[in-house]
Amino acid sequence: MKRVLCLILSLLVLFVLLVFFEPNTRTWVSDLLLLYRSNIDRERGIMMPMRDGTKLRTNIYLPANDSEVVFPTILIRNTYSAFPFETAKWLVSKGYAVVEQFVRGRHGSEGTYSPHRYSGSDGYDTVDWIVKQPWSDGKIGSFGCSYLGETQVILGAERHPNHIAMIADAAGGAIGKAKNSFAYFGFYENGVLNLASTLGWFSRYGAINDSYEEPVGEFEKRLAKVITELPVIALASKIVPDHKTQFEAFVSHSLSDSWWEDEGYISNDDQFSVATLHVNTWFDQGVQGSFLLAELMQENASHVRAKKQHLLIGPGNHCSSGKLSGDTVRIGDMAIEYEPINYNKIYLNWFDHWLKDKPVPLPPKISYFDIHGDKWQSADLWPPADVEQLSFFLKSGNSLSLEPLSQTSSLGYDYNPLDPVPTLGGSICCTGDSQEISGAVDQRVILERKDVLSFISEPLTKSLDVAGTPLMRLYVSTSAKDTDFTVKLIDQYPDGTAYNLIDSVGRLRYREGFDKPKLAEAGKVYEIDIELKPMSYRIRKGHRLGVMVSSSNFPRLARNLNTGEREYFSKNYVVAHNQVYFGGEVSSRLFLPVVR
Repeated sequence: MKRVLCLILSLLVLFVLLVFFEPNTRTWVSDLLLLYRSNIDRERGIMMPMRDGTKLRTNIYLPANDSEVVFPTILIRNTYSAFPFETAKWLVSKGYAVVEQFVRGRHGSEGTYSPHRYSGSDGYDTVDWIVKQPWSDGKIGSFGCSYLGETQVILGAERHPNHIAMIADAAGGAIGKAKNSFAYFGFYENGVLNLASTLGWFSRYGAINDSYEEPVGEFEKRLAKVITELPVIALASKIVPDHKTQFEAFVSHSLSDSWWEDEGYISNDDQFSVATLHVNTWFDQGVQGSFLLAELMQENASHVRAKKQHLLIGPGNHCSSGKLSGDTVRIGDMAIEYEPINYNKIYLNWFDHWLKDKPVPLPPKISYFDIHGDKWQSADLWPPADVEQLSFFLKSGNSLSLEPLSQTSSLGYDYNPLDPVPTLGGSICCTGDSQEISGAVDQRVILERKDVLSFISEPLTKSLDVAGTPLMRLYVSTSAKDTDFTVKLIDQYPDGTAYNLIDSVGRLRYREGFDKPKLAEAGKVYEIDIELKPMSYRIRKGHRLGVMVSSSNFPRLARNLNTGEREYFSKNYVVAHNQVYFGGEVSSRLFLPVVR
């Protein structure tokens, strides 16, 4: 009896030592326990070869003890260390193999990192490898949010015949020059650098030669301090001096430079053969890219299934689709009545339809949640067919009206780049400020600034349902060689609370096109069109529609220093006197898509 007890004790001690001190044994035991707990076969650390010999670290999850011997596969290509295992577990439980791969230069994968230079070719080679495996039935889908969505879209442009369907969540950053976007990773907006998200992302996740990810704390302090400094080109190297990133490359190449074409982003010439469910939220900075990608991919379909480009747009911020629950939710500080839907069921139906040929329902062509309309709507095109454009004119007295002024008037302000209008809410990300809030936030403190012009309507006598992509046409002049004009739509509640809805920017040098920069003449009046972001929002009876016009939104958007010098390379600045005109032949106005 003592011998048996000693043997058991010895084996237990050996087991504990191996599990806690031998990594390979820990991995083996973990995989064994996973098979026992979740009925999943997992194989980790496979080094998959690419066409140039670079090997990428890959993990495979398969249904265990299944009567089927082959499965359709869901591919997830990842740049981050954290992977939602529950997603893989869920997909495997539904009869799918899951392949998670770390892109080159990340977390054990060989090669030099570049955000999307290799997303197309490496993705194609990965699909090629999967279809040759004995457990693959040859049908491949893909899945993921943000970067993990963008890799799918760029892979889609490779048109691998086995890449059948994808769910690209918050993937608008994949768009490049296509549809006159020039957005590149979602880090440019109407030609202006999204400074906070670009600097925050590259300095935390964008190191070229290793997968540097500093723990929360000191990094945020450095970022919050450095983000206000000049020149912009030097900021990332100040935050992570020991890690080279592509931040400098992103801000040093002009928007029309051919360099971007080698970086993988989608162009007007790309064609597609994959059915896609584009998922996003109204307060995501790349939501416009999702709409443009869906439109382009349908237009450039090389296979009949690629005509199926569907959109699912809900309330929320970046990568929050399907994470809202309850009848009342908050987007920033704004409370909205919500109608929850089962995102997982929609996702599963999408994959089951395309990869398993199941007769399951697909979502409408465009499904979108109408904020304060309190329900989901559907449409076959964007904007919806029952929408008309209303013109709201800027007027003296800081008013906004459907009736234009006959006489010309103007209002002006001084824009000082060293005292910019601070970002408050919206699609702000990655500033290093723990107090940062994205979404809808009360703008009254901004409205009080002398360098912000506000135009507010009378209280609405009936609700106004906005569905589409608004456009702001401004007639402006400046004392500088170049400057910006920012626009923000607000919903002013009866109690005075003024929530931001959407915002954007126009850089005066790009008034004739992003590929045709041209400096301004002092005092000359120019017409500029600023396309805002898509929205579906009910401005309720008794509320007021407002427009805020200024020249900065910092640090979300990089400041224009007004000198006309090369962007992001200088410390020099001048204060610009900027003027906005209305009435007569220079009637600045908001084109608002409103449901009839």
